[in-house]
Amino acid sequence: MAATEIDAWLYGSRIARFTSRRTANSVPRADLVWDPGAADRWGYGSRILSHLLPIEQDSPPSPARASAWLDGLMPEGRVRDNMAMEAGVDPEDAVGFFGAYGGDTVGALEFVAADFSPRRHPQEPVLLDDDGVGALLRETLARAGGQGRSQHLTSSLPGMEPKIGLVHADGTWSRASPDQPTTHILKVARAADSPTADLVDTEAAALDLARRIGLTTIDARVETFDDMRCIVVSRYDRVPDADAPGGLRRIHQEDAAQALGINTRDPERKFQHGRALPSLARIAQVLRDDGARPDPLLALTALNLAVGNTDAHAKNISMLRRQDGTVALAPAYDVSMHLHHSHASRVFAMDVAGERDMDAITGAHLVAEGVAWGLPRRRAARVVTRTLDDLRAALGEIDRDMHPGVPVEAWRTVVDRTDTLRRAVD
Repeated sequence: MAATEIDAWLYGSRIARFTSRRTANSVPRADLVWDPGAADRWGYGSRILSHLLPIEQDSPPSPARASAWLDGLMPEGRVRDNMAMEAGVDPEDAVGFFGAYGGDTVGALEFVAADFSPRRHPQEPVLLDDDGVGALLRETLARAGGQGRSQHLTSSLPGMEPKIGLVHADGTWSRASPDQPTTHILKVARAADSPTADLVDTEAAALDLARRIGLTTIDARVETFDDMRCIVVSRYDRVPDADAPGGLRRIHQEDAAQALGINTRDPERKFQHGRALPSLARIAQVLRDDGARPDPLLALTALNLAVGNTDAHAKNISMLRRQDGTVALAPAYDVSMHLHHSHASRVFAMDVAGERDMDAITGAHLVAEGVAWGLPRRRAARVVTRTLDDLRAALGEIDRDMHPGVPVEAWRTVVDRTDTLRRAVD
């Protein structure tokens, strides 16, 4: 039976209870009630859980807000539908979904049955050899295609691409127990005959570049398990900590769509494409409202434009919400090179100073966008210039032999775009 109530735990204490109910049209909705101790620990009005959901015990958020935010933690598309089916819950019922898959979410939240607490001594993980990892990748690929059933997945990972969360420790892979945090995400590569078969390769290369210029902490590489190619990325919301359960400390985060209250059940809503929301300006305002500088967001936007990442939508931009209450832009993730493909869209996910054509956006547009957020022009120009100069240096230093799946055309496109953007800043 699907759960109708779940408790949300954050950084070692219960913060809220989510209760499922149905509207007159039988649509599932989630009511949120703050734990009596939440304001005592975090402060009245604290946004430790979400920018959208400040802790106000005398004024709980509307079910529409709570539902949209909780829905944003769920997978998308057929992956979501099939995981819900396997758990025997309605795919629209986020409370029921996290009653089954709430032990390892994106960020630090742990969902448990009402009036229970998370287990501090997780079960031993199940060791996997290459064949075992490959089998799990095949299962998630089948699930994304609407086929196959299994009970192997324990993590809930947002997104459309088939992926799994696993634990990597002491050189071995293992499947986490339901309440154990995973350390890495493995995303399945597209078929060899696909026009975007190199997507995982260019993502690993783009994240390598981002790491070299200080915009991410993620390690990424392409691996093959029993003939299943995938990109393996370390989770930035998991930090080794010998005193934490399972030896990992969870760091809370939310993506920009959640922070802005955008329900992305329609995947197109992740993109701006001329709408008022989402927008870079509103994301910058969220950072500012929560005490963080928006400069890294401008640097991330410059990187996305330079590498030709058309997919930099609101769910691919996130904020860390740390235990001490500070907020920061999350490390870059899901960054890839797209524009070396002739069939690729040339539309950027977000408008930059009113422009979304990636061939028309210049370094001057980037500076103007930063100025529109309230940054002094010299400061905005300095952020853009430094990012592009650092990226150009990284392109000269990176060992391209470590990324054999990245076509020469992709490297050339990134170099040309970086130089073109940089020339228009001055």
